[in-house]
Amino acid sequence: MTTPVSRPRLRLAAAFTATLLLMTSCWGAEPGTPASSSAPSGSAPSATGVAAAGELSVAWEVERSGVQAQVGVAEGLVLLPDLAAGNTKLAMLSWEDGRELWSVDIAKDLGGADLLESGPRMPAGQVAFWAHAPEVSPSLLVYDTAAGSLLARVEGREGNYLSVAESGAVYEMIHSPEGSGTVSISRAASATDFAAKQWTIQEDEEATKWFWVREHDGVVDFCVDGQAGPLYHYACYASLHIADATPVAGDGQLYRSTWVGDTLVGLEQGGPLQAFDASGRELWRVDVPAGYPLGWGEHLLFFPDDGPPAVIALDPGTGRELWTSDREDGWMEPLIDRTPSPEDGPLVMVQAYPSVRTGVLDPATGDITLVDHGLTDFREAFPTVDGAVLIASGGPDSLTWTAVKPGQPGTLWTNVLSEYDAFRMFDRHLVAVRGDRIALLH
Repeated sequence: MTTPVSRPRLRLAAAFTATLLLMTSCWGAEPGTPASSSAPSGSAPSATGVAAAGELSVAWEVERSGVQAQVGVAEGLVLLPDLAAGNTKLAMLSWEDGRELWSVDIAKDLGGADLLESGPRMPAGQVAFWAHAPEVSPSLLVYDTAAGSLLARVEGREGNYLSVAESGAVYEMIHSPEGSGTVSISRAASATDFAAKQWTIQEDEEATKWFWVREHDGVVDFCVDGQAGPLYHYACYASLHIADATPVAGDGQLYRSTWVGDTLVGLEQGGPLQAFDASGRELWRVDVPAGYPLGWGEHLLFFPDDGPPAVIALDPGTGRELWTSDREDGWMEPLIDRTPSPEDGPLVMVQAYPSVRTGVLDPATGDITLVDHGLTDFREAFPTVDGAVLIASGGPDSLTWTAVKPGQPGTLWTNVLSEYDAFRMFDRHLVAVRGDRIALLH
């Protein structure tokens, strides 16, 4: 399956930072090369010294060898065993102090798998990961987080892809025989009921760009990461009614779309911006430049791909332009995750050149004050704990990570991750690793 070509602005070193950020996909990937063998072991968690005011500190740190990857869930940090190292024990650590809550041997569940990879986010009480076996598609293993018991195994099939909604519903996409030009998409209520499909529909091959799903208000959006647009790029292409898979708008496929309350706003390729109510009735359409819409609470914002204005605000009920932000000092983009919402906090904006500046946009007025943090050679940025933004700058041989408070002068933490090789955010938990060391930072 191919990902649509992206033209990112703020992720200039994706190939480099991917190794640093432990990024994994919601979809099965081809098996990787097993690591060299080592015996699994563990150690009791240890606390470090208290950091200076405003500095990032280590809540706890443990040494665990034989770990392939980590998966964060509400109940704790799940450690996936490194099968190549001879470890087959799945374990979970407490977010509070790093102690082991449980450990189970899953050798009987692996079915010939020789590599494990973190899987899609699951509903409360469940954790899932991909089990890769040679020359077959990866299978999805689902465990409970109370004691590590296997709940479901969804066997991989050639040409199929799986995505799990926060409700636990599993969406499967299967490529039809070559030359048919179609794919089938089905929904099961859960991984445990995967065989009992609620519905199956046929779509053209354009649907192969649908990588992940989100459900809300009786609707499922099919979305993909990697498109030109906001940092932590996301774009949604189709919205279907969960009950019967009927499209909300038109033929169900848009170029980029977003929801503003009960209004679906989207673009067709090269076409106008259109708005629909939940029944599919068109409310309005306006001509806009190439770009992408963003719903932020009751506000509809549009970000052109090239050149000023940096932001256009539209009335979601009529499409009438409310205000524009025409910045002479260059473009800026929102720092959001792939399910943007005002509940996530303020709308943080980032401007990377000629130096990194951040600010908080008022979506009602367009007011923003960008603050220069004196950082150049921008590489990457993403939101982290307590509303801070973590920024990577410098070259491959001199990369530093600095945390700032958006719109506030100065820095919070400088080169905070110099003691670690990789890190990842699990909701509000920042986990860093180096070798066998695993730490929770706060």
